[in-house]
Amino acid sequence: MAITLKGIRVETVNLGRDADSGGTKISSASYSLISSADMVLAKQSIGGYGDTPLEPSPDTIKAMREFVRLYQQDITRVLGLE
Repeated sequence: MAITLKGIRVETVNLGRDADSGGTKISSASYSLISSADMVLAKQSIGGYGDTPLEPSPDTIKAMREFVRLYQQDITRVLGLE
């Protein structure tokens, strides 16, 4: 029985501040390649030295900005700064 690649599983996504625009960017991420037998075949990363470069799509950038905005609201509320 051959083992084939079924998909990926995102393990981590680290957000940082873009020095040029001041906006949020994905500074690094890691993911696993998953086999048809639900086993991890390999782990890979994005954004580190020598890693695969990845430019997020406009939809991903929009969703990331919305996530950060909502998370800032959550933190503000927890700290009682509203």
